[in-house]
Amino acid sequence: MIKTFFLNFIFAIGILTGSAAEFAPVFTSGAVLQREMPVTLWGKGREGEKLTVEFLGQSVSTTVKEGRWRLELAAMPANPGAPLVLRGDQEITLTDVAVGEVWIGGGQSNMEYRLNQCSPHTDTVLATADEPGVRQLKIPLRPYAGDPFPAFGWKRFDKASAPFFSAVAYYFAAQLHQKLGVPVGIVNCSFGGVPIESWMSREAITHAGLKATLDTHDQKMASFPTAEAYEAAVKEFQTAQKAWDERKKAGTPEAELGPQPQEPYGYRYKRRPTGLRDSMLREIIPYTARGVLWYQGENNSDKPAEYAALLPQLIAEWRKDWARPDWPFFIAQIASSNSKQPEIEGWATFREAQRVVATTTPHAGWVVTLDYGELGQVHPTQKQPIGERYARLALARVYGQEVGTVQSPCAVKAKFVAGILTITFDELRSALEIRDPAMPTLEVETGTGTWQAVTGKLGADGRTLEVAVPPSAGAPKVVRYAWRQFCALSLYTADGLPVTPWKLVLIP
Repeated sequence: MIKTFFLNFIFAIGILTGSAAEFAPVFTSGAVLQREMPVTLWGKGREGEKLTVEFLGQSVSTTVKEGRWRLELAAMPANPGAPLVLRGDQEITLTDVAVGEVWIGGGQSNMEYRLNQCSPHTDTVLATADEPGVRQLKIPLRPYAGDPFPAFGWKRFDKASAPFFSAVAYYFAAQLHQKLGVPVGIVNCSFGGVPIESWMSREAITHAGLKATLDTHDQKMASFPTAEAYEAAVKEFQTAQKAWDERKKAGTPEAELGPQPQEPYGYRYKRRPTGLRDSMLREIIPYTARGVLWYQGENNSDKPAEYAALLPQLIAEWRKDWARPDWPFFIAQIASSNSKQPEIEGWATFREAQRVVATTTPHAGWVVTLDYGELGQVHPTQKQPIGERYARLALARVYGQEVGTVQSPCAVKAKFVAGILTITFDELRSALEIRDPAMPTLEVETGTGTWQAVTGKLGADGRTLEVAVPPSAGAPKVVRYAWRQFCALSLYTADGLPVTPWKLVLIP
C-alpha cells in the first residue's frame, strides 16, 4: 500500500511538470519495426504538447494527454534502416531504424540464456558475428516496477553485442533473416528462475482457477509491517547470500555450508505472481510484433495440471494486451532438469501439458527440445536446433513457406490386433525413421499393471509404428515412448524432426 501510494504520487507530479515529448525507452536507434502491419509508437511528454513523428515519408501528429502520447504509422514494406524523427518541444532523431519482422521472446532462463553461455557450440558464430539485419532489444531485469531501468537499447548482431543475444532467439532470427531477406528483431523480455504467474495479471490467474495462489501471495506480502522493515530484511539476505556464495566457491563441504539463505518475500521478489508483468512486460506492450516465442516452464514443472490451466490464460491475456486475437504463439517444451534421475516420469507429464495447450489453442505450436537436453543440466547449451525449429514453425505457419514437416509429430492412435500394436501419428509430411533400433524407451503397460519394454518397426508405408507384443505381456493397456524425466530420442521424421514423447491408452 505504501509503495503503491508513492508511485501514484510520483506519476501525478510527472504529469503536471512533464518534460518535452520523447519516445518510450523501447524505441532507440537501431530499432526494428514490424513490416506490413500498422505500427504503434508511444512515449511521454508535457501535458498538451503537440508533436509529429516522421518516418519513411509518413508524418503523423498527436497531442500529449495525461503525460503520454500514442500514434500509429501505416503499414510499411521492409527497409534496412532510416531516421525516425519526433518533433515537439524538442526534436529527437533515432537513426538506423529498420522495418522487417519482429518477434517477442518471453519466458525464463532458457530464453534468456546468452550465446556466450553456450560454448563451445557458439564459438564460431561469436567469432564471426556480423549480421546488421539481426537485432535484439533486451529488457533489463527488474523485479520491482518502482526501480529505474538502467540504460538499454536495440543492438545489432556484431562482435560487441553478439555475446549478449539470447541464443535460441538469435538462431531463430538468423534463420528468418536468411529465408525472408528482411531485417529481424527480437524483443527479449525474459527472466531466469521465474514461474509463469510472474508474467500474468491477477485476473488471468484467477480465471485459471488459481485464486488460492493469489491468497497465499497476499498473505506473504503482508508479512512485513512497513517497507522499511522489508528493505532491511532484503539487505540482510543479500549479505548472507554473498557470504554463503563465497564459502561455497571456496569449497566448503556441504555438511558445513548449511542451507542457502532464503530471500524475503516482498515487492522485490521476482517469483511473485504479477510482478514481472508490472515491472518488465508493461514496458513492451503494445510493441508491434509478428508473434511470440515462449520458452518457460521449469519453475512450474512440479504442477503440470496447474500449468495446463495457466498457459492458455497467459496466451489469451497477451493477445488481448496486444489486440491480436490470432497472434502466433510458439511454445518450447522443457528439456532436461537438474535431476540425475532420468528414469522417473518427472517432466514427461509437464511436456505433455505444454503440447496439449499448443495443439488446442488456435494459432499456437510447439517445438521439442528433449533430444538436445543434457542430463542434470537445466540449461542445454545446444540452442541452435531449438531456434531453428521455432523458425520452421514460423516459416510454415506465418510466412507460408514449404519446410517439410512443420512440427514434431505425435502418436494419436494405438490399436492392438492379433498380437500387433499399430501406432499412427499426426503432422507427418514424410516417412519416419528409427535411429536406434532398440527403441529403449518404448514400453507397454501389461495386463498386470507393470511396464514392459518392447521394440518396434516401421509399417510398410513408413508412417506407422508396428510393435509385436510378447504373449507374456497379455493385452496391453497403455503404450508410451520417451516418457522419462530425461532420455535420448530414437524416432524421427525423415526430414529431421523428432517425434514428440507420447503416452496412449489403447483402443479396445
